Amino acid sequence: MKTIIKKAALAAAIISAPLAASAADLVGGGATLPALAYIGNGFIDPQGTGVDARLSTNAGLDAGQDASNNNYVSANVTAGSIFAAFQTASRTASYCQTGSGTGKRVLVGANSLNANGDCRDYSASPVGFSAPGSQTDPDFVGSDAPLTADDVTDFLNGPRDNREGLLQVPALGALIALPLNLGNDVFGNPISRPNLSNAQVCDIFSGDATSWDQINPTWPNQPINVVYRSDGSGTTFAFTQYLAANCNGSQVIFNTNEDFAAAAPVGDYAVGTPASGNGGIITEVSSTDWSVGFANLANVLAEQGLDYADVEGENPAGTTQIAYDSNDLLTGQVLGDVNPFTGLPQPEPVSGIDSNCVLVIDPAAQLTGAYPIAAVTNLLTYTDGNTDPQALENLVDTVLVDDNGTSTLPTGFARLAVGATASSTAASCIQ
Repeated sequence: MKTIIKKAALAAAIISAPLAASAADLVGGGATLPALAYIGNGFIDPQGTGVDARLSTNAGLDAGQDASNNNYVSANVTAGSIFAAFQTASRTASYCQTGSGTGKRVLVGANSLNANGDCRDYSASPVGFSAPGSQTDPDFVGSDAPLTADDVTDFLNGPRDNREGLLQVPALGALIALPLNLGNDVFGNPISRPNLSNAQVCDIFSGDATSWDQINPTWPNQPINVVYRSDGSGTTFAFTQYLAANCNGSQVIFNTNEDFAAAAPVGDYAVGTPASGNGGIITEVSSTDWSVGFANLANVLAEQGLDYADVEGENPAGTTQIAYDSNDLLTGQVLGDVNPFTGLPQPEPVSGIDSNCVLVIDPAAQLTGAYPIAAVTNLLTYTDGNTDPQALENLVDTVLVDDNGTSTLPTGFARLAVGATASSTAASCIQ
């Protein structure tokens, strides 16, 4: 019954709804983790004022204005990025870094969030993707936190009546680094590129360790300032998934969650500092002594002078492959509640939409490679009702496969071995 209603609404929308500014200008946003791969590094302080841009576009979209009519900062998509490889003279893609949680809410229409809300820069929280005023639905979304059963329910019961179903495909692998701002040890020597064990990472982020000398007796008795994401974040989802897999034993210390506060039921993480986006994490760590956070490695490397930790003796910048076996690719499943004994999310069958169009990497799958903290970022869109299905399919294929070899991924990213399967799924599902 739901399908019939949506198809009827779609027919009406085709007749009556105004189109976006250009049929081939694809408007998207969401996760901050893949931004450097998708759009390049032009969003990093483009005006030299210390404020990163959330919106990157060559389509002429306006990020919006604050209450005093000051323009929010935006930037161009830069050469060598995936979206630059996708673009032509008549075809562009924009991307607003809202975080995975906000991105998914815009996609499904939850909390009255629409694509045409302002993509505010890092001086304020974004409320949309800065799409043209008539475009309430996004063309695509990036999310490091896969679809949940609740997301699908929100979509089916929400305002996207001109859309038939959802597509989700794993897009890229990314490494998560632990940026640090440490001073000198008790002997006066600079603390640089420390090696942390999994157990020490657990102690830091659970609050079991509250001062740096508890991590290393040669380090000063300085309070540990944990910087964590304040927004709903796929990076947080992936990081807490790592924490749940490595820190939980007789009791669950961490649950996998997009919200760090909700992920850490045990411990005193509240001694730390919340920050918005990967960029916010990096800014806060860079400016605050004795701080540690978690962020995409590519973003950390782009911040000149910012240090990070090795984990279990491995430098994340030395990991060149993020591979998952084809058996790790689940079809027709979304994430349900976390397992109360492990803290890891439990896959469950999707219902209400075409299950063949929803792919996800098994949350229990382990990284193939030495460095232990990795994330999978996903691309999501609608299966039906897309303004320009061919352009959208081409964009997804450029992200997944890069057939023409025109986009080089920054250090910290890798295309997934399941990319060809995901691309084939997208081609059959996008209409």
